[in-house]
Amino acid sequence: MKSICFAFAFFLTGIICCAQSSKEAANLVSEGVTLNDRGEYDAALKKYDEAIKLDKEYYNAWYEKTFTLYEMGKKKECISLCKDIIKKFPDNPALSHVYIQYGSSLDDLGKPKDAIEIYDEGIKSFPNVFLLHFNKGLTLQKLEKYDDALLSYQASLKLKPTHSSSNLFTGLLLQPINKIPALLAYATFMAIEPKTKRSEEAFKRIEYIIGANVKKEGNNTSITLDASMLMGDKGNKNAENNFRMVELIFSFSNALDGNKSVDSVFTSPVEKLSLKLQLLINSLAENMKDNKGFYWEHYVPFFVDMKEKNLVGTLCHLIYAQSGDEANTKWVEGHDTEIQEFYDWIKNFKWKR
Repeated sequence: MKSICFAFAFFLTGIICCAQSSKEAANLVSEGVTLNDRGEYDAALKKYDEAIKLDKEYYNAWYEKTFTLYEMGKKKECISLCKDIIKKFPDNPALSHVYIQYGSSLDDLGKPKDAIEIYDEGIKSFPNVFLLHFNKGLTLQKLEKYDDALLSYQASLKLKPTHSSSNLFTGLLLQPINKIPALLAYATFMAIEPKTKRSEEAFKRIEYIIGANVKKEGNNTSITLDASMLMGDKGNKNAENNFRMVELIFSFSNALDGNKSVDSVFTSPVEKLSLKLQLLINSLAENMKDNKGFYWEHYVPFFVDMKEKNLVGTLCHLIYAQSGDEANTKWVEGHDTEIQEFYDWIKNFKWKR
């Protein structure tokens, strides 16, 4: 009986010591993260190494070390550590973050094809982690594989529709080839991220798309139409995501700028943008049943519902937040309730998966 009690006491002591080691390791990692955030990378690495020495099974210490090595620019060391972690923790549910660091490091070292292989390996194990799809898209875009990159961004958007960068890069790739979904992607980005350096560029791109097919000289307005707008699906090897007719109608509606009757009612740039977007959404709603493709199914219901909820005006104020328009700045600063309602709606909107 004494031997049994001794064995149990020894076992219990082992559990307590292990728990204490894990707690100390967690505290060390927390200190390391704080040091990393301050830019004190070497000190952070020492904390992570101390944590690993205390508890070799504490995953967070290993992962945070990869993050700091990446921030330091030590990409080769980061890659080596990522390989070790994948072997040591093959079943860890948080391993997707290591694949992201691994792929990013390879990409930064000028090995995009290797990076894509790692992202694919990560996606195979973690298909629902949007950042793996997004980062793969970035690498494919660098390789100028734009169609494949768009497919990766689509996968990211299906998993996280409000990921601002996935919307932004979708717009950037679509703008030369399909202006309407590019405009929808930029507008969605601006709704999510209205006051950053990136939103300044997105605002300029929205303005460019709106005026792309319309040219004004004095009292004369000319509309430049691509022949493909009048062709329907003929000659289009991919009938999906066809917005030609909508773009045609949108071009005519943009020619209303300078019309005295319109200008007398819609006096500010924000009001004029709201009018144009609502006319565009009307056209999208009318053509939605007869068209197919990711951008029809993903973006169009979002904007149709936005219009039905009378929220397009709020979006336009957010789009103009970086324009320097003083009247708009005052509106944004004085309408917290309307803006909060807009973001509550986005939060609760049911995107198609």
